[in-house]
Parts: sequence; structure tokens; C-alpha cells
Amino acid sequence: MNDPRFDGVVRPSSVLPGAREALLPVPHGPDNHAANLLRTRDGEVLCAWFSGPNEGDPGTNVVVARLSGDRWERPGLVAADPERSEQNPVLFEDGDGLVWLLHTSSEPHDQTSAHVVARTSADAGRIWSAPRVLFTEPGVFVRHPPLILDDGTWLLPVYHCGASGDRSAVKASADGGRTWHEHLVPGSDALVQMTIARRPDGRLLALFRDRRARRVYASTSADGRAWSTPERTDLPNNDSSVQLTRLGDGRLALVYNDASLERDQFRWVTKNGQRRKKALRTPLVVAVSEDGGESWPYRRVLQDSDTEYWQSELGYSYPSVIDGGDGRLAVAFSYLRKTIKYLEIGQS
Repeated sequence: MNDPRFDGVVRPSSVLPGAREALLPVPHGPDNHAANLLRTRDGEVLCAWFSGPNEGDPGTNVVVARLSGDRWERPGLVAADPERSEQNPVLFEDGDGLVWLLHTSSEPHDQTSAHVVARTSADAGRIWSAPRVLFTEPGVFVRHPPLILDDGTWLLPVYHCGASGDRSAVKASADGGRTWHEHLVPGSDALVQMTIARRPDGRLLALFRDRRARRVYASTSADGRAWSTPERTDLPNNDSSVQLTRLGDGRLALVYNDASLERDQFRWVTKNGQRRKKALRTPLVVAVSEDGGESWPYRRVLQDSDTEYWQSELGYSYPSVIDGGDGRLAVAFSYLRKTIKYLEIGQS
């Protein structure tokens, strides 16, 4: 897409005072979605997402871009199986300094056929290893990076897509991703895209997307293996991804859409010849909690509806949020599915 705005230059935001923003270059396709950010131990910032003609199409691939100074480089094509759709990339760094890229790979428009593919890089994403299938059972999806515990255990949130519905689980590895043991989340039917962070009290908090477009749900765990049954929170959910992260000072930051069908925030759309309600994917909000997710008193709108949004049902969604260093948050999200928008904002 040759939109001159998509130049990757990080500049002062025109809508958020004190913030900086960029619209990333998108050379690989008109549909760009599911961003995931990583800040490596050496301070490099990467962003992965899927790009192609349409979600689920075999031409939908995974790309990775790098922030170089004040400009995002053009993304490089990393995963492109010509017969499958590549989606939901996840970036993380292990204890040995390897950068990992996980993503789903499925037959066209059939999530029940998905498996998870892994690649690694020893040079912060410049050169990647050959792909290998990490989880072979069909219907496994990822969306958020694993949490690595102090003892080295990896906790990777996954969800299973099946004919009878979706449910969430955590895959745990104690040997650096060589072997895995799965732990189901009880009562997680229709709750997906689990995102995990450590609370100040040491327990783990997980938040979930609600397929019914009502509320964000929450579960807790002492060890990342046994999880409480998820419960409704006060936060709305529009059947879209949210992401949670722990900041350096122990506070939690969450980015989500402040909309839901429960609050009648929807637009009518037509899919497969039928009209239905689709919850709005705007506004996009960041919230900060000082009590481990019990309350979220500090909130700021990052992207609101505008003229361009009202021409499209796709909205501003699927955020990724990380501690950007120097007292700032870094956020990336789908900008009308045309590109990925990157923001740097103050944490206070």
C-alpha cells in the first residue's frame, strides 16, 4: 500500500500530547494485523505482525520490522508457506539471548487445522533458523508471549479452536522449549488469547478475550499451572484481543478496546450474506493498575473514532504493550488493518 503516511518515521503525535507515533511500512499486503512488540536485553525493538490479502488466505504471511533510531525499517518477510495462512506472531527472548518467533499456521480459513511454528534468531531477528512445528496437535493458537518465571520455567498461553468451541490453556516448559506440559484453564470456554503478568504480591494474573463480546475475564495462579476459574471484571470486551504487561516499578499496564455488545456499542455488518452486530473496535485505551489488577483507575484514550474509522468496521485493535524504557510505554496496534501504528507514551 503506497500511502505516504506509512513511512515508519517516529515523530511527535498530532493527537496525543507528549507522545510519539509512527505508521509502519506495509509492503506485503493490504491486511495488516496482530502486532507483537519485543524490546531485547540490548535495547533493540522489533515488531511482528501478519500481512496479506485477507486473514486466513494462503498469501497471509508473517513479517518482522526493526526500529532503527527514529524510523522503522521496512519489514522483512519471515514466514510464507504458500499453502497455509500464517497468523498471530509472538516474539520473545529466552534466557540465553535467543529471540524466538512463534506463529500459527493453518489451512486456508480453517482455524481447527492450525499448528504452532517456531523459529529462533541469535542476532535479534536479522537471521532466522529454519522453521519447526512446535505443537503438532490441530487447532492450537497463540497470541501473546510467554511469561518466564524466576526458575526459568516458560508459561506460554495458548487456546484450542475446535468444532465445539474454544478454550484456553497454558503450556509450560522447564527446559527452554524442548518439552512442554499443558495445563487447561477450568471454565474457559469462549475465553481466549490469555495474557499473563506477575502481580506485586507474586501471584500471576491472566486476562482473557471474551468471544461473547461482554467483559474481560480474569484468572489467577500461584505457579502458572493451576488456574482459578475465570471471572468477569469491570472492563468491557468487544471480542477482540487485549494485552497485559508488568512495568519496571511493579504496576500493570493493559491496552484494550473500551467497548462491548453488553453496552450496545456495535455497528451492523454483513458477513456471508447475513447482517449481524459487530462490537466496535474503538476507542483503544491504556489503563494502569497499582494493586495487581484489582482496579484500573488510570486510563488514557490512545486512538478514538474518526472519519477514517467510520468508513471501516475494522477499527483500532489487537494491541501489544511493553515497557519501553526511560519511563515510557511502547504500544503497537492494528490501524484499520491498513498498517500497524506504533506509539510511545509516558507511564505516569
